[in-house]
Amino acid sequence: MGGFMYGVMAETDLAAMRQQLGSRENRMRYLVQLAKAAQVPADFRTAEHEVFGCEARVWVQADWQDDQLALTVDSESRVVLGLLMVIRQALQGARRDQVSAYSLDEHFDALGLSDFVTSSRRNGLSNVIKKLQE
Repeated sequence: MGGFMYGVMAETDLAAMRQQLGSRENRMRYLVQLAKAAQVPADFRTAEHEVFGCEARVWVQADWQDDQLALTVDSESRVVLGLLMVIRQALQGARRDQVSAYSLDEHFDALGLSDFVTSSRRNGLSNVIKKLQE
C-alpha cells in the first residue's frame, strides 16, 4: 500500500521539497507564495463550494474527469489557502484510489508543515479531505 498516502506525490518529491523549505520562516513564505499563485475563478466563493469547520472560510470544488481529480480551492486566509494548495499539489490529477488513501497528517508531517496546522485548521482541512473522499 506504500506510496499512496500522498496522492500523486512520491516520498522522494516530499523529501526534496522539505529540504528546500528549510526554516519555519521559509515554510511560511512558501505557503503565502502558493496562496498568491492560486488560480481561483472570480465567482468561486459560493455557498455550494463552502466547507465548514476551519477558523477561516474555505471553498472547494472537486471535478472528476476520466477518473482524475481536478481541484479548485480558496480561502480568505493566506496560510489556509497555502495549506489547501499543498493538498492540491498532492491530489490534482490523482485517481480515486489515491484520493481515498491520502493522509493529510502524513503528508504535512513529511513536508514539515504540521506546525502550521492548528487544531481548528486540521478540522477544516480534514473536512475538505472527507468531502473529496466521499
